[in-house]
Amino acid sequence: MKNYYIITMSFVLLSVLLSCNINGSHSKETKGKSSGPTIAFSDTVITRLPNNQVCMVNNRFLNSDQIPVPINGKTYYGCCEGCVKMLNEDSTSHYTYDPLSNEQVDKATAFIIGKPGSKEDVFYFVSESNANEYFNKYLKKTSALKQ
Repeated sequence: MKNYYIITMSFVLLSVLLSCNINGSHSKETKGKSSGPTIAFSDTVITRLPNNQVCMVNNRFLNSDQIPVPINGKTYYGCCEGCVKMLNEDSTSHYTYDPLSNEQVDKATAFIIGKPGSKEDVFYFVSESNANEYFNKYLKKTSALKQ
């Protein structure tokens, strides 16, 4: 039974990923809607990303408003109807792990930053202080590599 669940969830996730073009072209529901200026990732300055511009299934910052999915008093965001369906049907898509503390973090309440070295990928943290500590470690590591 456990293997059946794993296989089923793998197919669901695969269908969601295939329904979303994660290379930058998004559904008509979100295309063109922006809640402000363009946000650029930086490898030298931490930037908190607005939750409503992150697809919380693909864990990508899309720099435009995403589809809100209210669940139990919290709001998650998806880039397409497939992601909305995943958020509504699979509660495991609501959570991930803080890369600093390895604590489980709810994506709706997380402190979200751009993943250093990426243009779209994001990290979710349980707090701003965890995000700052992680980012400072990243900066020390990259400056040591340059020397």
